[in-house]
Order: sequence, then C-alpha cells, then structure tokens
Amino acid sequence: MTPGRGAGLPYRSIIPDMWLSMWRLWLIVIIAVTATGLSFGLGLQGRTLEGVVREDKGLSLHLPGQAALPVVSLRRPDQAQGFLLQPSDLTSQTDGIESYPQLDGYYERQDRMMRILNGPSVMVGVKTAGGAVFETEVMAGPLKISEFASSFWVSLAVGLIAFIVGGWVWCLKPQEKVTQVLVVNGLGMLIAAVSSCPAFAQPIALPSALINAAMIFNHFGTCIFGLTLVGLFLLFPRQVASGRQFWCLMATGVPLFILDTLRWLGFPGAILIFCFVVIASVTGLVIVQFILSRNSPAARASLLWLGLAVVVSGGSWGIVMMAYTLQGELRNMPESFTFLSFLILYIGIAIGVARFRLFDIGDWAFRIFFFTVAAGLFVALDAGLVYAIGLTRQSALALALLIVAFGYLPCRDLLWRRFVRTKTLSDNEMLASVLDMAFAPEALQRRAKWENLLQRLFDPLSISLAETGGHDSRMVEDGLRLYVPALVDIPALELAYPQSGRGLFSPRHAELVNQIVRLSRKAALGLNAYERGAAEQRQRLAQDLHDDVGAKLVSGLAVADEASRPFIYSALNDIRDIAAALVTESVPLGRVLADMRHEAVRRLEVAQIDVEWPLWPEDAPFVQLSSLQKKALTSVVREIITNAIKHSRAGRMTVMFKVSGTALMGRLEDDGVGFSDTVTGGLWTGQGLKSVTDRIAQLNGRVRFDNLPAGAVTEFSFPLHAETAPVAHTMEDAMESAGS
Repeated sequence: MTPGRGAGLPYRSIIPDMWLSMWRLWLIVIIAVTATGLSFGLGLQGRTLEGVVREDKGLSLHLPGQAALPVVSLRRPDQAQGFLLQPSDLTSQTDGIESYPQLDGYYERQDRMMRILNGPSVMVGVKTAGGAVFETEVMAGPLKISEFASSFWVSLAVGLIAFIVGGWVWCLKPQEKVTQVLVVNGLGMLIAAVSSCPAFAQPIALPSALINAAMIFNHFGTCIFGLTLVGLFLLFPRQVASGRQFWCLMATGVPLFILDTLRWLGFPGAILIFCFVVIASVTGLVIVQFILSRNSPAARASLLWLGLAVVVSGGSWGIVMMAYTLQGELRNMPESFTFLSFLILYIGIAIGVARFRLFDIGDWAFRIFFFTVAAGLFVALDAGLVYAIGLTRQSALALALLIVAFGYLPCRDLLWRRFVRTKTLSDNEMLASVLDMAFAPEALQRRAKWENLLQRLFDPLSISLAETGGHDSRMVEDGLRLYVPALVDIPALELAYPQSGRGLFSPRHAELVNQIVRLSRKAALGLNAYERGAAEQRQRLAQDLHDDVGAKLVSGLAVADEASRPFIYSALNDIRDIAAALVTESVPLGRVLADMRHEAVRRLEVAQIDVEWPLWPEDAPFVQLSSLQKKALTSVVREIITNAIKHSRAGRMTVMFKVSGTALMGRLEDDGVGFSDTVTGGLWTGQGLKSVTDRIAQLNGRVRFDNLPAGAVTEFSFPLHAETAPVAHTMEDAMESAGS
C-alpha cells in the first residue's frame, strides 16, 4: 500500500524533531569527547627519560639489577656543565609557590630542563649510596599515555563526571534556571581539570608557556565553578536573590580573573583564598536556605544532601589545605585531592537539584555523615596522640581505635535513633495498638483507632481518603504522601507531610504500614471466624432451650396443678428471655438475609412469582445487626413481599442488598402494575407501607416508593451503627459513593 501525500509528513517530521530535542545531550557528549582529547594532547606535551621515575623526593634512575639511584643533575651530551636539580623543579602545584618572582624562576628552570630533554639522549648524574656521583646516558622522549600518573586520570575523571552529571540533570529539567547554572558549574570544573592534566601527567619537565596557560585556564575554571556554586545556593531550593543580584555576582568573576591574570592579587595562590571564601559563603547560604525551607519537606531533604556535601567536601579540603600550609608544604599538596573533594560537593548538589530519591536522603545522609565524622575523629586522635603526646604510631593507632569504638559509636547510635528512626512505638505497643484496633466492636471505632495509630507513628499533617487503590502501601510525590491500603471495613487512606511537615516518607515507612496491614487483616479474619462461630453457637443454644426445655415445660402444664403452674409459666418466660437474648444480642447480617431469602422464595413460589435474589457473598465484610435492626429489616422485607403478592400482579421479583460504607441498602422491584400516584407522592391509606416507612425511620433511615417503566421499586437504607451520618437516598447513590 502506497501512502498518500499527507501520510509521509508526520514520519518525515518525527526525525528532525527528535534530533532537535536531543541537541543538549549531543552538546554534552561533544564537549566531553573534546575535553578528553584535549587532556591527552596536553599530557603528551611533557618530556621524560627512559628508566627515570618521579618520586616524592625527586627523580630516581632505575637500572636493571640495581637499586634505584637518586638523580642530581641533567646535561646534554654536547654541554660541559650539567643542570643541578632542585626539589622545587618537580612542583605540580604552582598555586603553592609563594611569590611571582619564585614562579618566574620556576618557569625559567622548566625551560632549561626542556632544552636539555628535547635532545635524543641526556647525560643523567646519579648519586650512589656512598656519595659518589657519576653520569650515564639515558634516552629522552615524549611522555607516553601509559606513563601518565594516577593524578592525571583522577582529575580527568572528576572533571568528566562532574560535567556529565550536570549535563544529565540539565537534560532532565532544561527549563529550570538552577539546572542551567549547574551545567555551567560542571563546565567550570571540567575546564579546571583539563588545564591541570599537563602537570598531573607528571612529566620531568614542561614548557613554561604551557604551564602558564594551563594555570590561567585553571584559575578561569575555578572562578566559574566557585561563582556558580554560590549562585546555585542563591537559587536553590529557595530563590534568595533577584535575577539582577545573581548576574552581578557572576560579573564579579570578570575583574577577579583579570586581576589574577595580571598578577595584581599579590601572589599565585590567591585563588586558594577565593576557594575558602566560596566554601564559607556556601556554608552560610546552606544555613539560610535551611531556615527558609523549614516548612518544605522536599526542600529540606534536598538541603540535607547539600549540607552534607558542603561539610564533607569543603571541610576535608579546608583541613588538608591548612595542614599543608602550616607545614610549609603547600606546593607539594596533591591537587587531585582538591578535585576529589569538590566532586563530592558537586555530586551532592546534583542529586539535590535533581530531587533524586529524596525519601532516601535522610538515611543515606546520616550514614555518610556519621562515617565521615568517625574517620575524621580517628585521624585527628591518631595524629594528636603521635605529635602532641609523643606515643608511638602503633600505640596511638590502637588507642585511637578504642576511643572511637567505645566513645563515639554509642553516641552515634543515640543520634541515629534521635534524628533518623522516628518510630515512637515499641514492638509491644505496636502489637497492642494493632490488636486493639482490629478487635474494636464498631467500624467507626476501628477507623478512629487506625487513624490514631498512623498519627502516632508518622505525625502527618493530614489524613484523608485515598483517591487511588491498591493492596500495598506506597509513597506518592517523592515521599510527600503515603498511600495506606484499605482494611476490611476501613477505606484506603492517604497520609500527607510526615513529622508535622518536617520530613518525607521513606520505603521503610511503606514497609512498616504493609506489615501492620497484614497483621490487622489476619486479626480481622480471626475475629470474623470467632464471631461467626459464637453467633452460631448462641443460635444453637437458643434453639435447644426453645425446642427441648421449653417443650417439656409446656407439656408439664397439662399435668401441673394450680399451685405449680405459676412457677412453670415463670420458667417459660425466663427461657424465652434467655433465648431471645442469645439470638438477638447481635445477629450476622448474612444469616438474617439467608433466613429472609428462604422465607421469601417459598412464599413467592406459592404465589407463582419468579424471584431473583443473589446469595450473600462469602467474602463480604462481617456485619452484625442489633435486635431492633433485625426485627425492622425482617418486617420491612416481609411487608413489601406481601404487598407485591396481594396487589402487584407481578410475574417476577428482584431483590438486592448491598453494604455501602456504614449503611445497608435494599432494593426490591417487580414487573407488576406499579404503585398508585398517592403512594409515589408519599400518601397511603393502608397500614402496610406506612409500617415499612415507620420501621425504617426508627433506624434513622429512608425509604422510597417509585414506579418503573414496567413495575414498581422500593428502596430503603439505614445506618448499620447509630453514630453514622445520614445515608444515601437510593441504591444508585450508594453505588456511586462506593465507586468514588
């Protein structure tokens, strides 16, 4: 079949639209691939020597079959004077150099080393263990990818992960301003990471022009990352700055970068002060946002991730920076650690902005926080015992472990129960509450006890009827609401905003509700079985009293004398009262309907009227009728059937009963001549229909007589419990209410 002209248009338009909708994803991929290629290209610009390895204390030459020898000088074969190496020549952290003159000196020495290494071979001066110095010729060449140091791979991976994660969140929510800022923040980290790759590959030397350009771009990426990081917390989760204020903050990066590039900030490491200011500003903004979001559980959950990320990443970076600064070894600090620490911060922000599994944030955030505190406490104790008290490292390690194990861990468990485990009931209290609710005699009491239990467990702001269905509890709206399934005669509920609006529901809350529901259902089944058995036993006892004992007393009246007859009559009355109490104290609805059906079918068959009366379902909720309700229901149905037999001239009758909420609905219709206008108008002269109306009114119910196109219908309803609200007027109303 050949498509028409119009048939091909939708197909041709689908592909361009799909590609256009994916341009953001393609842009992220192109930038990531370009950055990866550029990183490898920059890393390959360095020079190295065969057999010469960079170590913490300098270069060393590894000869086959010999121990490593420290390298002290480099010389081209055509030069008479060698170049003496200094520890600062191997600095990869140029931000740690104290002044610009020292930085220029570092550049000059790097260029001299590059001129030596650009040749095919280099005379390497090494120092033996005895102190003697000799030279050996070593082949020189460009650095290979397989020789890249681990710091190269760490920085590249961190930059790519940050940028891809930010791009992923941006693609998910491209219209939100905060995700746009997030992807720019990730781009800043990627620029800083790529520009660090030449030094992190750890060649023996690099051209000074490349080192200077990499440093400029590294500071440029750091400015972007820092300013957008502050901007993120100005926008998320609550916007605390106007658009103009936000862009004014972003614009401060321009003069900052220019001043740094022109060396007007005083020293090369001024960018590190900028990083400290960023961390301090972000910490302050987290506190401000936490205060502003006190009434928003989702925002507070996001802030929990953000605050944790700031504490863990910013705190660890600041502590390490201070430690290296106090020791005067800032230039030797591994800059890859900086990228790792800020990656933790970035991932935390991305998760918070994406609002990914916010309901799990509480547990995970506290786990990570407690682990971080334990690790930091252990390291601090170990260092303090070694440097402050002078213990040996083995003794300090053991003592630090004991202090953390017996001092910190118990406190951690207390904090965990206080801030994370919000259940306020013990297992015994829980079981007692569930059984008390399941065994309550009235449906309204069971519902009130059930809602009270849920209130005590979760402290929600509201409990309402659920609009959806299902057999299991589940979270709704990322943990803002919790669906609670129906329980026998208690409708499904929905809880909103737990912990008085301060928290979110989590999977463990849903599982707790499921466990309670399963236990309650088992208890209800046991109660139903017990009530059915007890009701049947009472019925048998009443029948035995009436048929056996009562019959014998009646027989005794025939032979009793005048003196003993009053006692026999009194005993008969007592037996009737006992039997009536046994039977009418509470009667299962199913049994009453079964008895009425049996009687009605027999009477209608005699009157040659077909009857349709479905059996009461075995799985229907167990409902008991009081003696008044049983008597009224039996009399009403008997009178309606009597009226149909005498006046309707019907050939068929249909009877239906239904429990809707807390009301019993009855509908009896026939295909006869119908009611007179006076009956449908609410006026009647006979006592039968008036008796029906009066008996239903005694039960606080309503009755309606109406005509069908062919026949008549009588509908009535009454509450099964005295406390219930007014019931529906018709069976259709009840069915509509139950369906909604």
